[in-house]
Amino acid sequence: MHGAGGKQGIRVDDVWQALRQVQDPELGRDLVSLNMIRQIRIEGSCVHVTVELTTPACPLKAQIEASCRQQVLQIPGVTGVQIAFSARVRGRSPWQRRAPLPGVKRILAVAGGKGG
Repeated sequence: MHGAGGKQGIRVDDVWQALRQVQDPELGRDLVSLNMIRQIRIEGSCVHVTVELTTPACPLKAQIEASCRQQVLQIPGVTGVQIAFSARVRGRSPWQRRAPLPGVKRILAVAGGKGG
């Protein structure tokens, strides 16, 4: 979402530039080049940013949030920052993608192992 917005003259492009300074702690690249910024919205002097994580249980979420907040608050006119998170969940496994067997309600696997 590009363009101008906000009564204080805060520009979405300025927010993008600020977020280019935020590095993903694990990957060592900025969130913008990693395509992790999903949405930027400006309401008055408050900036709302949605960051897409690679996993919902990202252990570095708090660090990413603090870095985003710190960078965006440096933009003149910004008085508040709201950070929301989403997660990019990878596709299903090959087993889950297969269509179920027609007429089969349950599958039971039985295995036997002979120790040697």
